[in-house]
Amino acid sequence: MIHTDRAQGPDERSECTLANPARRALLAAGALSATPLAGCGGLAIFSSGRPKIPDLPPVAGGGSIASAWSAALPGAVGFQPALAGGKIWAAAPSGALAVLDGRSGQPDWQVEVGRALVGGVGTDGRIGAVASRDGSVVAFGADGKQRWASAVGAQVVTVPAVAHGLVVVRTSDNRVTALDSATGSRRWSFQRQAPSLVLRQTGAVVIDATQVYVGLPGGRMLAVATDTGAQRWEAAISLPRGSNEIERIADVAGTPILSNNDLCASAFQGRVACLDVGTGRTLWSRDLSSAAGVDVDARGLVVADEKGHIHLFSRSGSSVWRQEKLAGRGLSAPILVSSHVLIGDSEGVVHLLRRDDGALLARIELGRPVSGAAVKIGALVVVQTVGGALHALAFE
Repeated sequence: MIHTDRAQGPDERSECTLANPARRALLAAGALSATPLAGCGGLAIFSSGRPKIPDLPPVAGGGSIASAWSAALPGAVGFQPALAGGKIWAAAPSGALAVLDGRSGQPDWQVEVGRALVGGVGTDGRIGAVASRDGSVVAFGADGKQRWASAVGAQVVTVPAVAHGLVVVRTSDNRVTALDSATGSRRWSFQRQAPSLVLRQTGAVVIDATQVYVGLPGGRMLAVATDTGAQRWEAAISLPRGSNEIERIADVAGTPILSNNDLCASAFQGRVACLDVGTGRTLWSRDLSSAAGVDVDARGLVVADEKGHIHLFSRSGSSVWRQEKLAGRGLSAPILVSSHVLIGDSEGVVHLLRRDDGALLARIELGRPVSGAAVKIGALVVVQTVGGALHALAFE
């Protein structure tokens, strides 16, 4: 879910909701009125309530999408699944953590963490890490047994990233902390001052062999050394602008994507951009606001903007097509799969688009909106809904 938070310490929990669980930002023109929401330290945010969702547009046909398997976790809200070694790791805020076979959906195991969770699960296949509301990171082995639990001093606001012997999280005090994945001991931490008002959403940290990449409030992307936490570079995905705090929110949203030597990301009320991973130099950027994030492969980048327009760009940043027929439907993070694009909306419909031209080919209704980024496993795409259910989708 996306919220705005005043910069706060570990024991402060005041929040303002700016979007529904499908992560649809409600700051678009026409979505404002004069009823302030409480809990924002005196800041008035105005909303006229949920806008009417446009009717579904017709599909052109020429494609199909169907459920290959489904499974459910307890809890009223879902996060986003993680994939490693052909296994799907999934968690729910209630504290449920499960591992399933990615092709069949059959569970390997399910446990109760014993704590309310935030942000989802990260894994390298050997260790799965979740974050609890009390400011702890808890790690489980591939056998479902708890390995360790470590306090990080504030509530975690990213999905834990697990790779290269580390578990890395960013917390609400804008601190990036790396824990040893085997023991939970702290390896290093890095802190930046946060703006007074930030977009709070379930983002992610990305790790490669030499650097950790973290999206920060204020539209900044940070790269630090994997082994020491020393800063390598800091770059702007977007620059805050506007006459008030809400208009100046320009936070990096969704999950940054590493592809070859590029790091690509989007910013709310900002830009979509690809950076050089070695230097942080901007390779290309486009003025486009997205609170859901991007997906990238060898041929292109796809992103849905705050209006519900879907854009496909080439890897050099040139526009390939724009699909506007799903405008106003509150779109989730898209995913690129060979010759198709899949994307969910706030009514629980997943749409299949043709990659070449963005034509709407088919759709499937899941009943609940997709809650986070999807994962690809073979010919399937696995999504988790805000009801906690997992769905593996087959398409052609």
